[in-house]
Amino acid sequence: MIFLESAFNKLFTRTFPAQFPDWFRTIIANWAWVIIIGVIVVQPPIDVGYWDDMHASRLSPDLFSYVALLVTASVMALQISAIPFLMKRRRAGWILLYISAFLVLLYGIVRLFSTEESSGPLFGMTFLSLIFLYVLFQVRSHFKG
Repeated sequence: MIFLESAFNKLFTRTFPAQFPDWFRTIIANWAWVIIIGVIVVQPPIDVGYWDDMHASRLSPDLFSYVALLVTASVMALQISAIPFLMKRRRAGWILLYISAFLVLLYGIVRLFSTEESSGPLFGMTFLSLIFLYVLFQVRSHFKG
């Protein structure tokens, strides 16, 4: 993951043409913990919607559906764990969010093999992970220790 971190850092902070201004990076870094709380509040209704859609289509959950649920719960656990570190702008909080971005991608992969067999979640989660990684690397320098 260290190789990926340095590659993503180069891509999102040097190569990618759109960069956040310093004042905006500071605002995001200062309020990252509030943003993550918002993400945590929004996530459970999305997961419940996934299960409702599955049952409305008269599909029964398979092993991959339960793994997807476990992965999304792990993402939320990492994000909740990151909040105290983000409040203090500690690097540990940033790392927990970095790992959670890859778990979001894993969630999309697992959903590809679940009962709905749709590629939509994979593309959606890949896009979401890339946006999340972009923002995360824009504020990386503000998290120390």
